[in-house]
Amino acid sequence: MRFVVDTGATSIALTRRDAGRDRHRHERSWPLPGEARTANGVVRTAPVLIDSFGIGEIHDERIMAVVIDGDLDQSLLGMNYLSRYARVSMQGRLLVLER
Repeated sequence: MRFVVDTGATSIALTRRDAGRDRHRHERSWPLPGEARTANGVVRTAPVLIDSFGIGEIHDERIMAVVIDGDLDQSLLGMNYLSRYARVSMQGRLLVLER
């Protein structure tokens, strides 16, 4: 699954399409009972638990995320996950995540 790294996003935000592809999502959280304020206005959300999440060789378990309704083209990798790293930086076109 591809994500846009978004330091302005509070949490991992999954499109309905991406959440539906991943069998580890808890679909019982749907329909979307919550809401979030975004740059494009208020959108409906549903909390989900990602059982296993990995980037390269780093793997984490039990990561909270939200399924987001609206015009989001791609899922967002937000600060609830990025804050697990000691350093998040850019070196040219390379994203550096360091624990």
